Amino acid sequence: MRSSYTRGEKLRLAWLVAKAAKQSMAGDRNVDTIDDRVKREAERIEERAAERGKAEAKALEGQLAKARHDAATAKATMRTSKGADRAAARREMHEREGAARRLERELRTYQ
Repeated sequence: MRSSYTRGEKLRLAWLVAKAAKQSMAGDRNVDTIDDRVKREAERIEERAAERGKAEAKALEGQLAKARHDAATAKATMRTSKGADRAAARREMHEREGAARRLERELRTYQ
């Protein structure tokens, strides 16, 4: 699952990684010398980002279901239309299907 980090979280994680690397280089090779507070803070940031990513994925799934329903409705409308109305309905169907494909692509980044 993709985590959704804010800019501030990315900066803070980078700072924590640098701090942990500095502590690790300063300490003994065979002993974990990284401060527990640094580890806990990094874990908290990662957990918040993971929760945010899950919420965003769930919202996208809801939008995708609606987009698929709209595409199916537009397809039925296109199939029952004639002439200029059918051409307009076909354009509408293509737009709705394109929106559903875009949502599918975005949702794949969360999996």
